[in-house]
Amino acid sequence: MTTQNQKAHIAVVTTPERTNQDWITRLAEEPWVGRVERIAVLNAAVDMAQRGLIDLIVIDREIADAESLARQVYTVATTVPCIAIVPELTTAIMRRLVHAGMRDVIGQPTPYTDMTITIQALLNAESDRRKSLSAPETTTRRRGKLVVVSSTKGGVGTTTIAVNLAVALRQLTSTSVALTDFGLQFGDVGVHLNLWSRYTLQDLLHQAAEISEAMLAQVLQEHKTGVRVLLAPNEPEAAGEVTAEQIDHILDSLLDHYAYVVVDTWSFLDEVTLKLIQRADEILVVATPEIPTLKNAKHFLAYLRKHGLSVGRITLVLNRFPSVEGISLQDVQTHLGYPISANIPSEGRMITHSINQGVPIVLSHPKSWAAESIMKLAAYVAGDKVDTFSLTPNGGRPSSGKAPSADTGARRGWFRFVRRGF
Repeated sequence: MTTQNQKAHIAVVTTPERTNQDWITRLAEEPWVGRVERIAVLNAAVDMAQRGLIDLIVIDREIADAESLARQVYTVATTVPCIAIVPELTTAIMRRLVHAGMRDVIGQPTPYTDMTITIQALLNAESDRRKSLSAPETTTRRRGKLVVVSSTKGGVGTTTIAVNLAVALRQLTSTSVALTDFGLQFGDVGVHLNLWSRYTLQDLLHQAAEISEAMLAQVLQEHKTGVRVLLAPNEPEAAGEVTAEQIDHILDSLLDHYAYVVVDTWSFLDEVTLKLIQRADEILVVATPEIPTLKNAKHFLAYLRKHGLSVGRITLVLNRFPSVEGISLQDVQTHLGYPISANIPSEGRMITHSINQGVPIVLSHPKSWAAESIMKLAAYVAGDKVDTFSLTPNGGRPSSGKAPSADTGARRGWFRFVRRGF
């Protein structure tokens, strides 16, 4: 690939808590470096390599992660070399990583200067190799991933999850993310991000078949995190103008320009929602531990299965769980007949504060249990194998509510759940 002023574009793949290491910051300031991407999701690095967006990958992860990533990159983008940083360099580790496709391995501790010399030497060698090829290798541009956040009942937190998910994806993958508000009558994405614009989704409808990159740049608003936002119409009656064909064109344009397109939907199973679900690569069905919401979720999942409406992966997300009161997790899963793959704990005060301030909780309270859960959900959506369900915070802090149990209150709720027959 060609970088601006022939400077190197480097991706550093590490864990979320190590993205701010001093050596990464120093590397980004080197005069021969054009840009350093800090990436915490393995699949994001593979995607950037396949798109031809980076010149070299530095992997600072566990040995197994480094080996897996090197194999994938070597398969889809042979012109992008990988370097691994390991805590202890042994012959066995060196051979294992080199066999996976790693071009070099650096053991720690290594002086920063020696590390940069190694990186520069590898970049120069790869540049010389490319020049010697009679036919330069080309990369295939891939479409982005469509992530639809949906529910069958209002007020369960779909907008909060969609907004925070988009910001988390941007943070973890360091790639392009678009957030679209298909709550067509009273969409709240703009409120959650403290954004307003006279340009909305409505401005794309009448020219949906001919949307240019310039139009997207004008209509989509840029949040300070780099997420581009397509706001819902300012006039509620505009919802009646939207057709499935227009949605197809709009989605095609967004997926051509963004690696991830996150969609917030309303709780109506109409032509708009069905089209979004049919097109989605990932569907997050949000529910809360309350009987009416769980009943609707069960019927919704059964409807999707019966009519074969989705080809994407369906993930059931239990929001505000664990909470102070509610039915037990085992009873919920037994009745729904569908696994709950992720949960977002109930931290009402912090989330309410973040919404009122227009600052997503992954930014306002990044160390909170809810923010950590959303970051894990984003990594899962991006393709990492992570545990997205937890009943206690990572740090062992007391939860803001009680974990689900078979106590009297929970059982009483469950008996009502069964007797109502849904």
